[in-house]
Amino acid sequence: MSEATTPERPWFRRHRVAVVIAMVFAVVLASFGGWLVYLNEQISNVPRVALDLEEAGRPPRVTGKAAEAVNILLAGADAGQGPSIAQAVADGKWEPYSHRSDTIIVLHVTADRDQAYLVSVPRDSWTRIPGLGMNKINAAFAAGGPSLYVQTLEKFSGLRMDHLAIIDWEGFRELTTAIGGVPITIPEDIYDPSQRVQWEAGKQELEGLPALQYVRMRYGLENGDFDRIERQQNFLRAFMKKMLSNGTTSNPIKLTNSVEAIVKYLTVDDEFSNGQMRSLAFSMRSMEEEDVTFITVPRRRYATIDGQSVVLVDRQQTRDLFRAVGNDELGSYVDQYGRAEVLGKAKDVS
Repeated sequence: MSEATTPERPWFRRHRVAVVIAMVFAVVLASFGGWLVYLNEQISNVPRVALDLEEAGRPPRVTGKAAEAVNILLAGADAGQGPSIAQAVADGKWEPYSHRSDTIIVLHVTADRDQAYLVSVPRDSWTRIPGLGMNKINAAFAAGGPSLYVQTLEKFSGLRMDHLAIIDWEGFRELTTAIGGVPITIPEDIYDPSQRVQWEAGKQELEGLPALQYVRMRYGLENGDFDRIERQQNFLRAFMKKMLSNGTTSNPIKLTNSVEAIVKYLTVDDEFSNGQMRSLAFSMRSMEEEDVTFITVPRRRYATIDGQSVVLVDRQQTRDLFRAVGNDELGSYVDQYGRAEVLGKAKDVS
């Protein structure tokens, strides 16, 4: 096919959700070339939430060229049988522990829009949560909602978040079904005692509940939550490939179902305008799969504190990691520390 007739591949890269998340958010942002009017209408339907953040307590805004980069805090939330995230905060109140977020990702888009990085934060990371003291980092969202979630992650990372995007796990399930499943290779037989699922070695097309069970698996994995993070990142990578494939982008039914599934379960902060979403999406439209890197916050060790199994992160390296994010120099960070925290090959992810 000649260059003149070859459509430009959309950005959709990562996302949610963690899987949720990340890619999920990316799909909303872009991916649909000629569907500008339709896409704009759908973006307009995305619920917004107001964040209650005191400017004096936030990390400073980045200056210089790095200020053109974008940092979006992503959350994979579980609403259970309760109201949506937007409904839960519509009256300015938050019912503690009515929603949980076990997937925490910082999406960094470089200033030149040539690279994107997804930095996963282990949900059991032991940190200080304003008003709660020391706790697992995922308690911030459950206890205080979106505002406390952003506040806690900013203090943990020292990085100012430009925007927030949340997708409910139900949306993730619908999205995997909308695109006809996601191809995943499981390297060896493994049993999940918590969800009571036996995973057989080999290539599988996961959608709906099995897809959710795959990314949520923790027990039975050698490295617990860190292996689960790798699973989530691996799934997002495969999800992205499927979304960018001709079979999805050229299929109006799959594409429409995907967009509507995302919009139905996505929530963003009220300062994330339609124009900003469109601008970010189209500025990244030439990005390729190899331009996306998945990283995990480095751990020092596991520990038991107050009867809880927690993750103690490597504070120095974590500071270096998020300093690199703020300075728009993550490529240099990866070169300095090697690729220890970078997602490996798909066939090696348990």
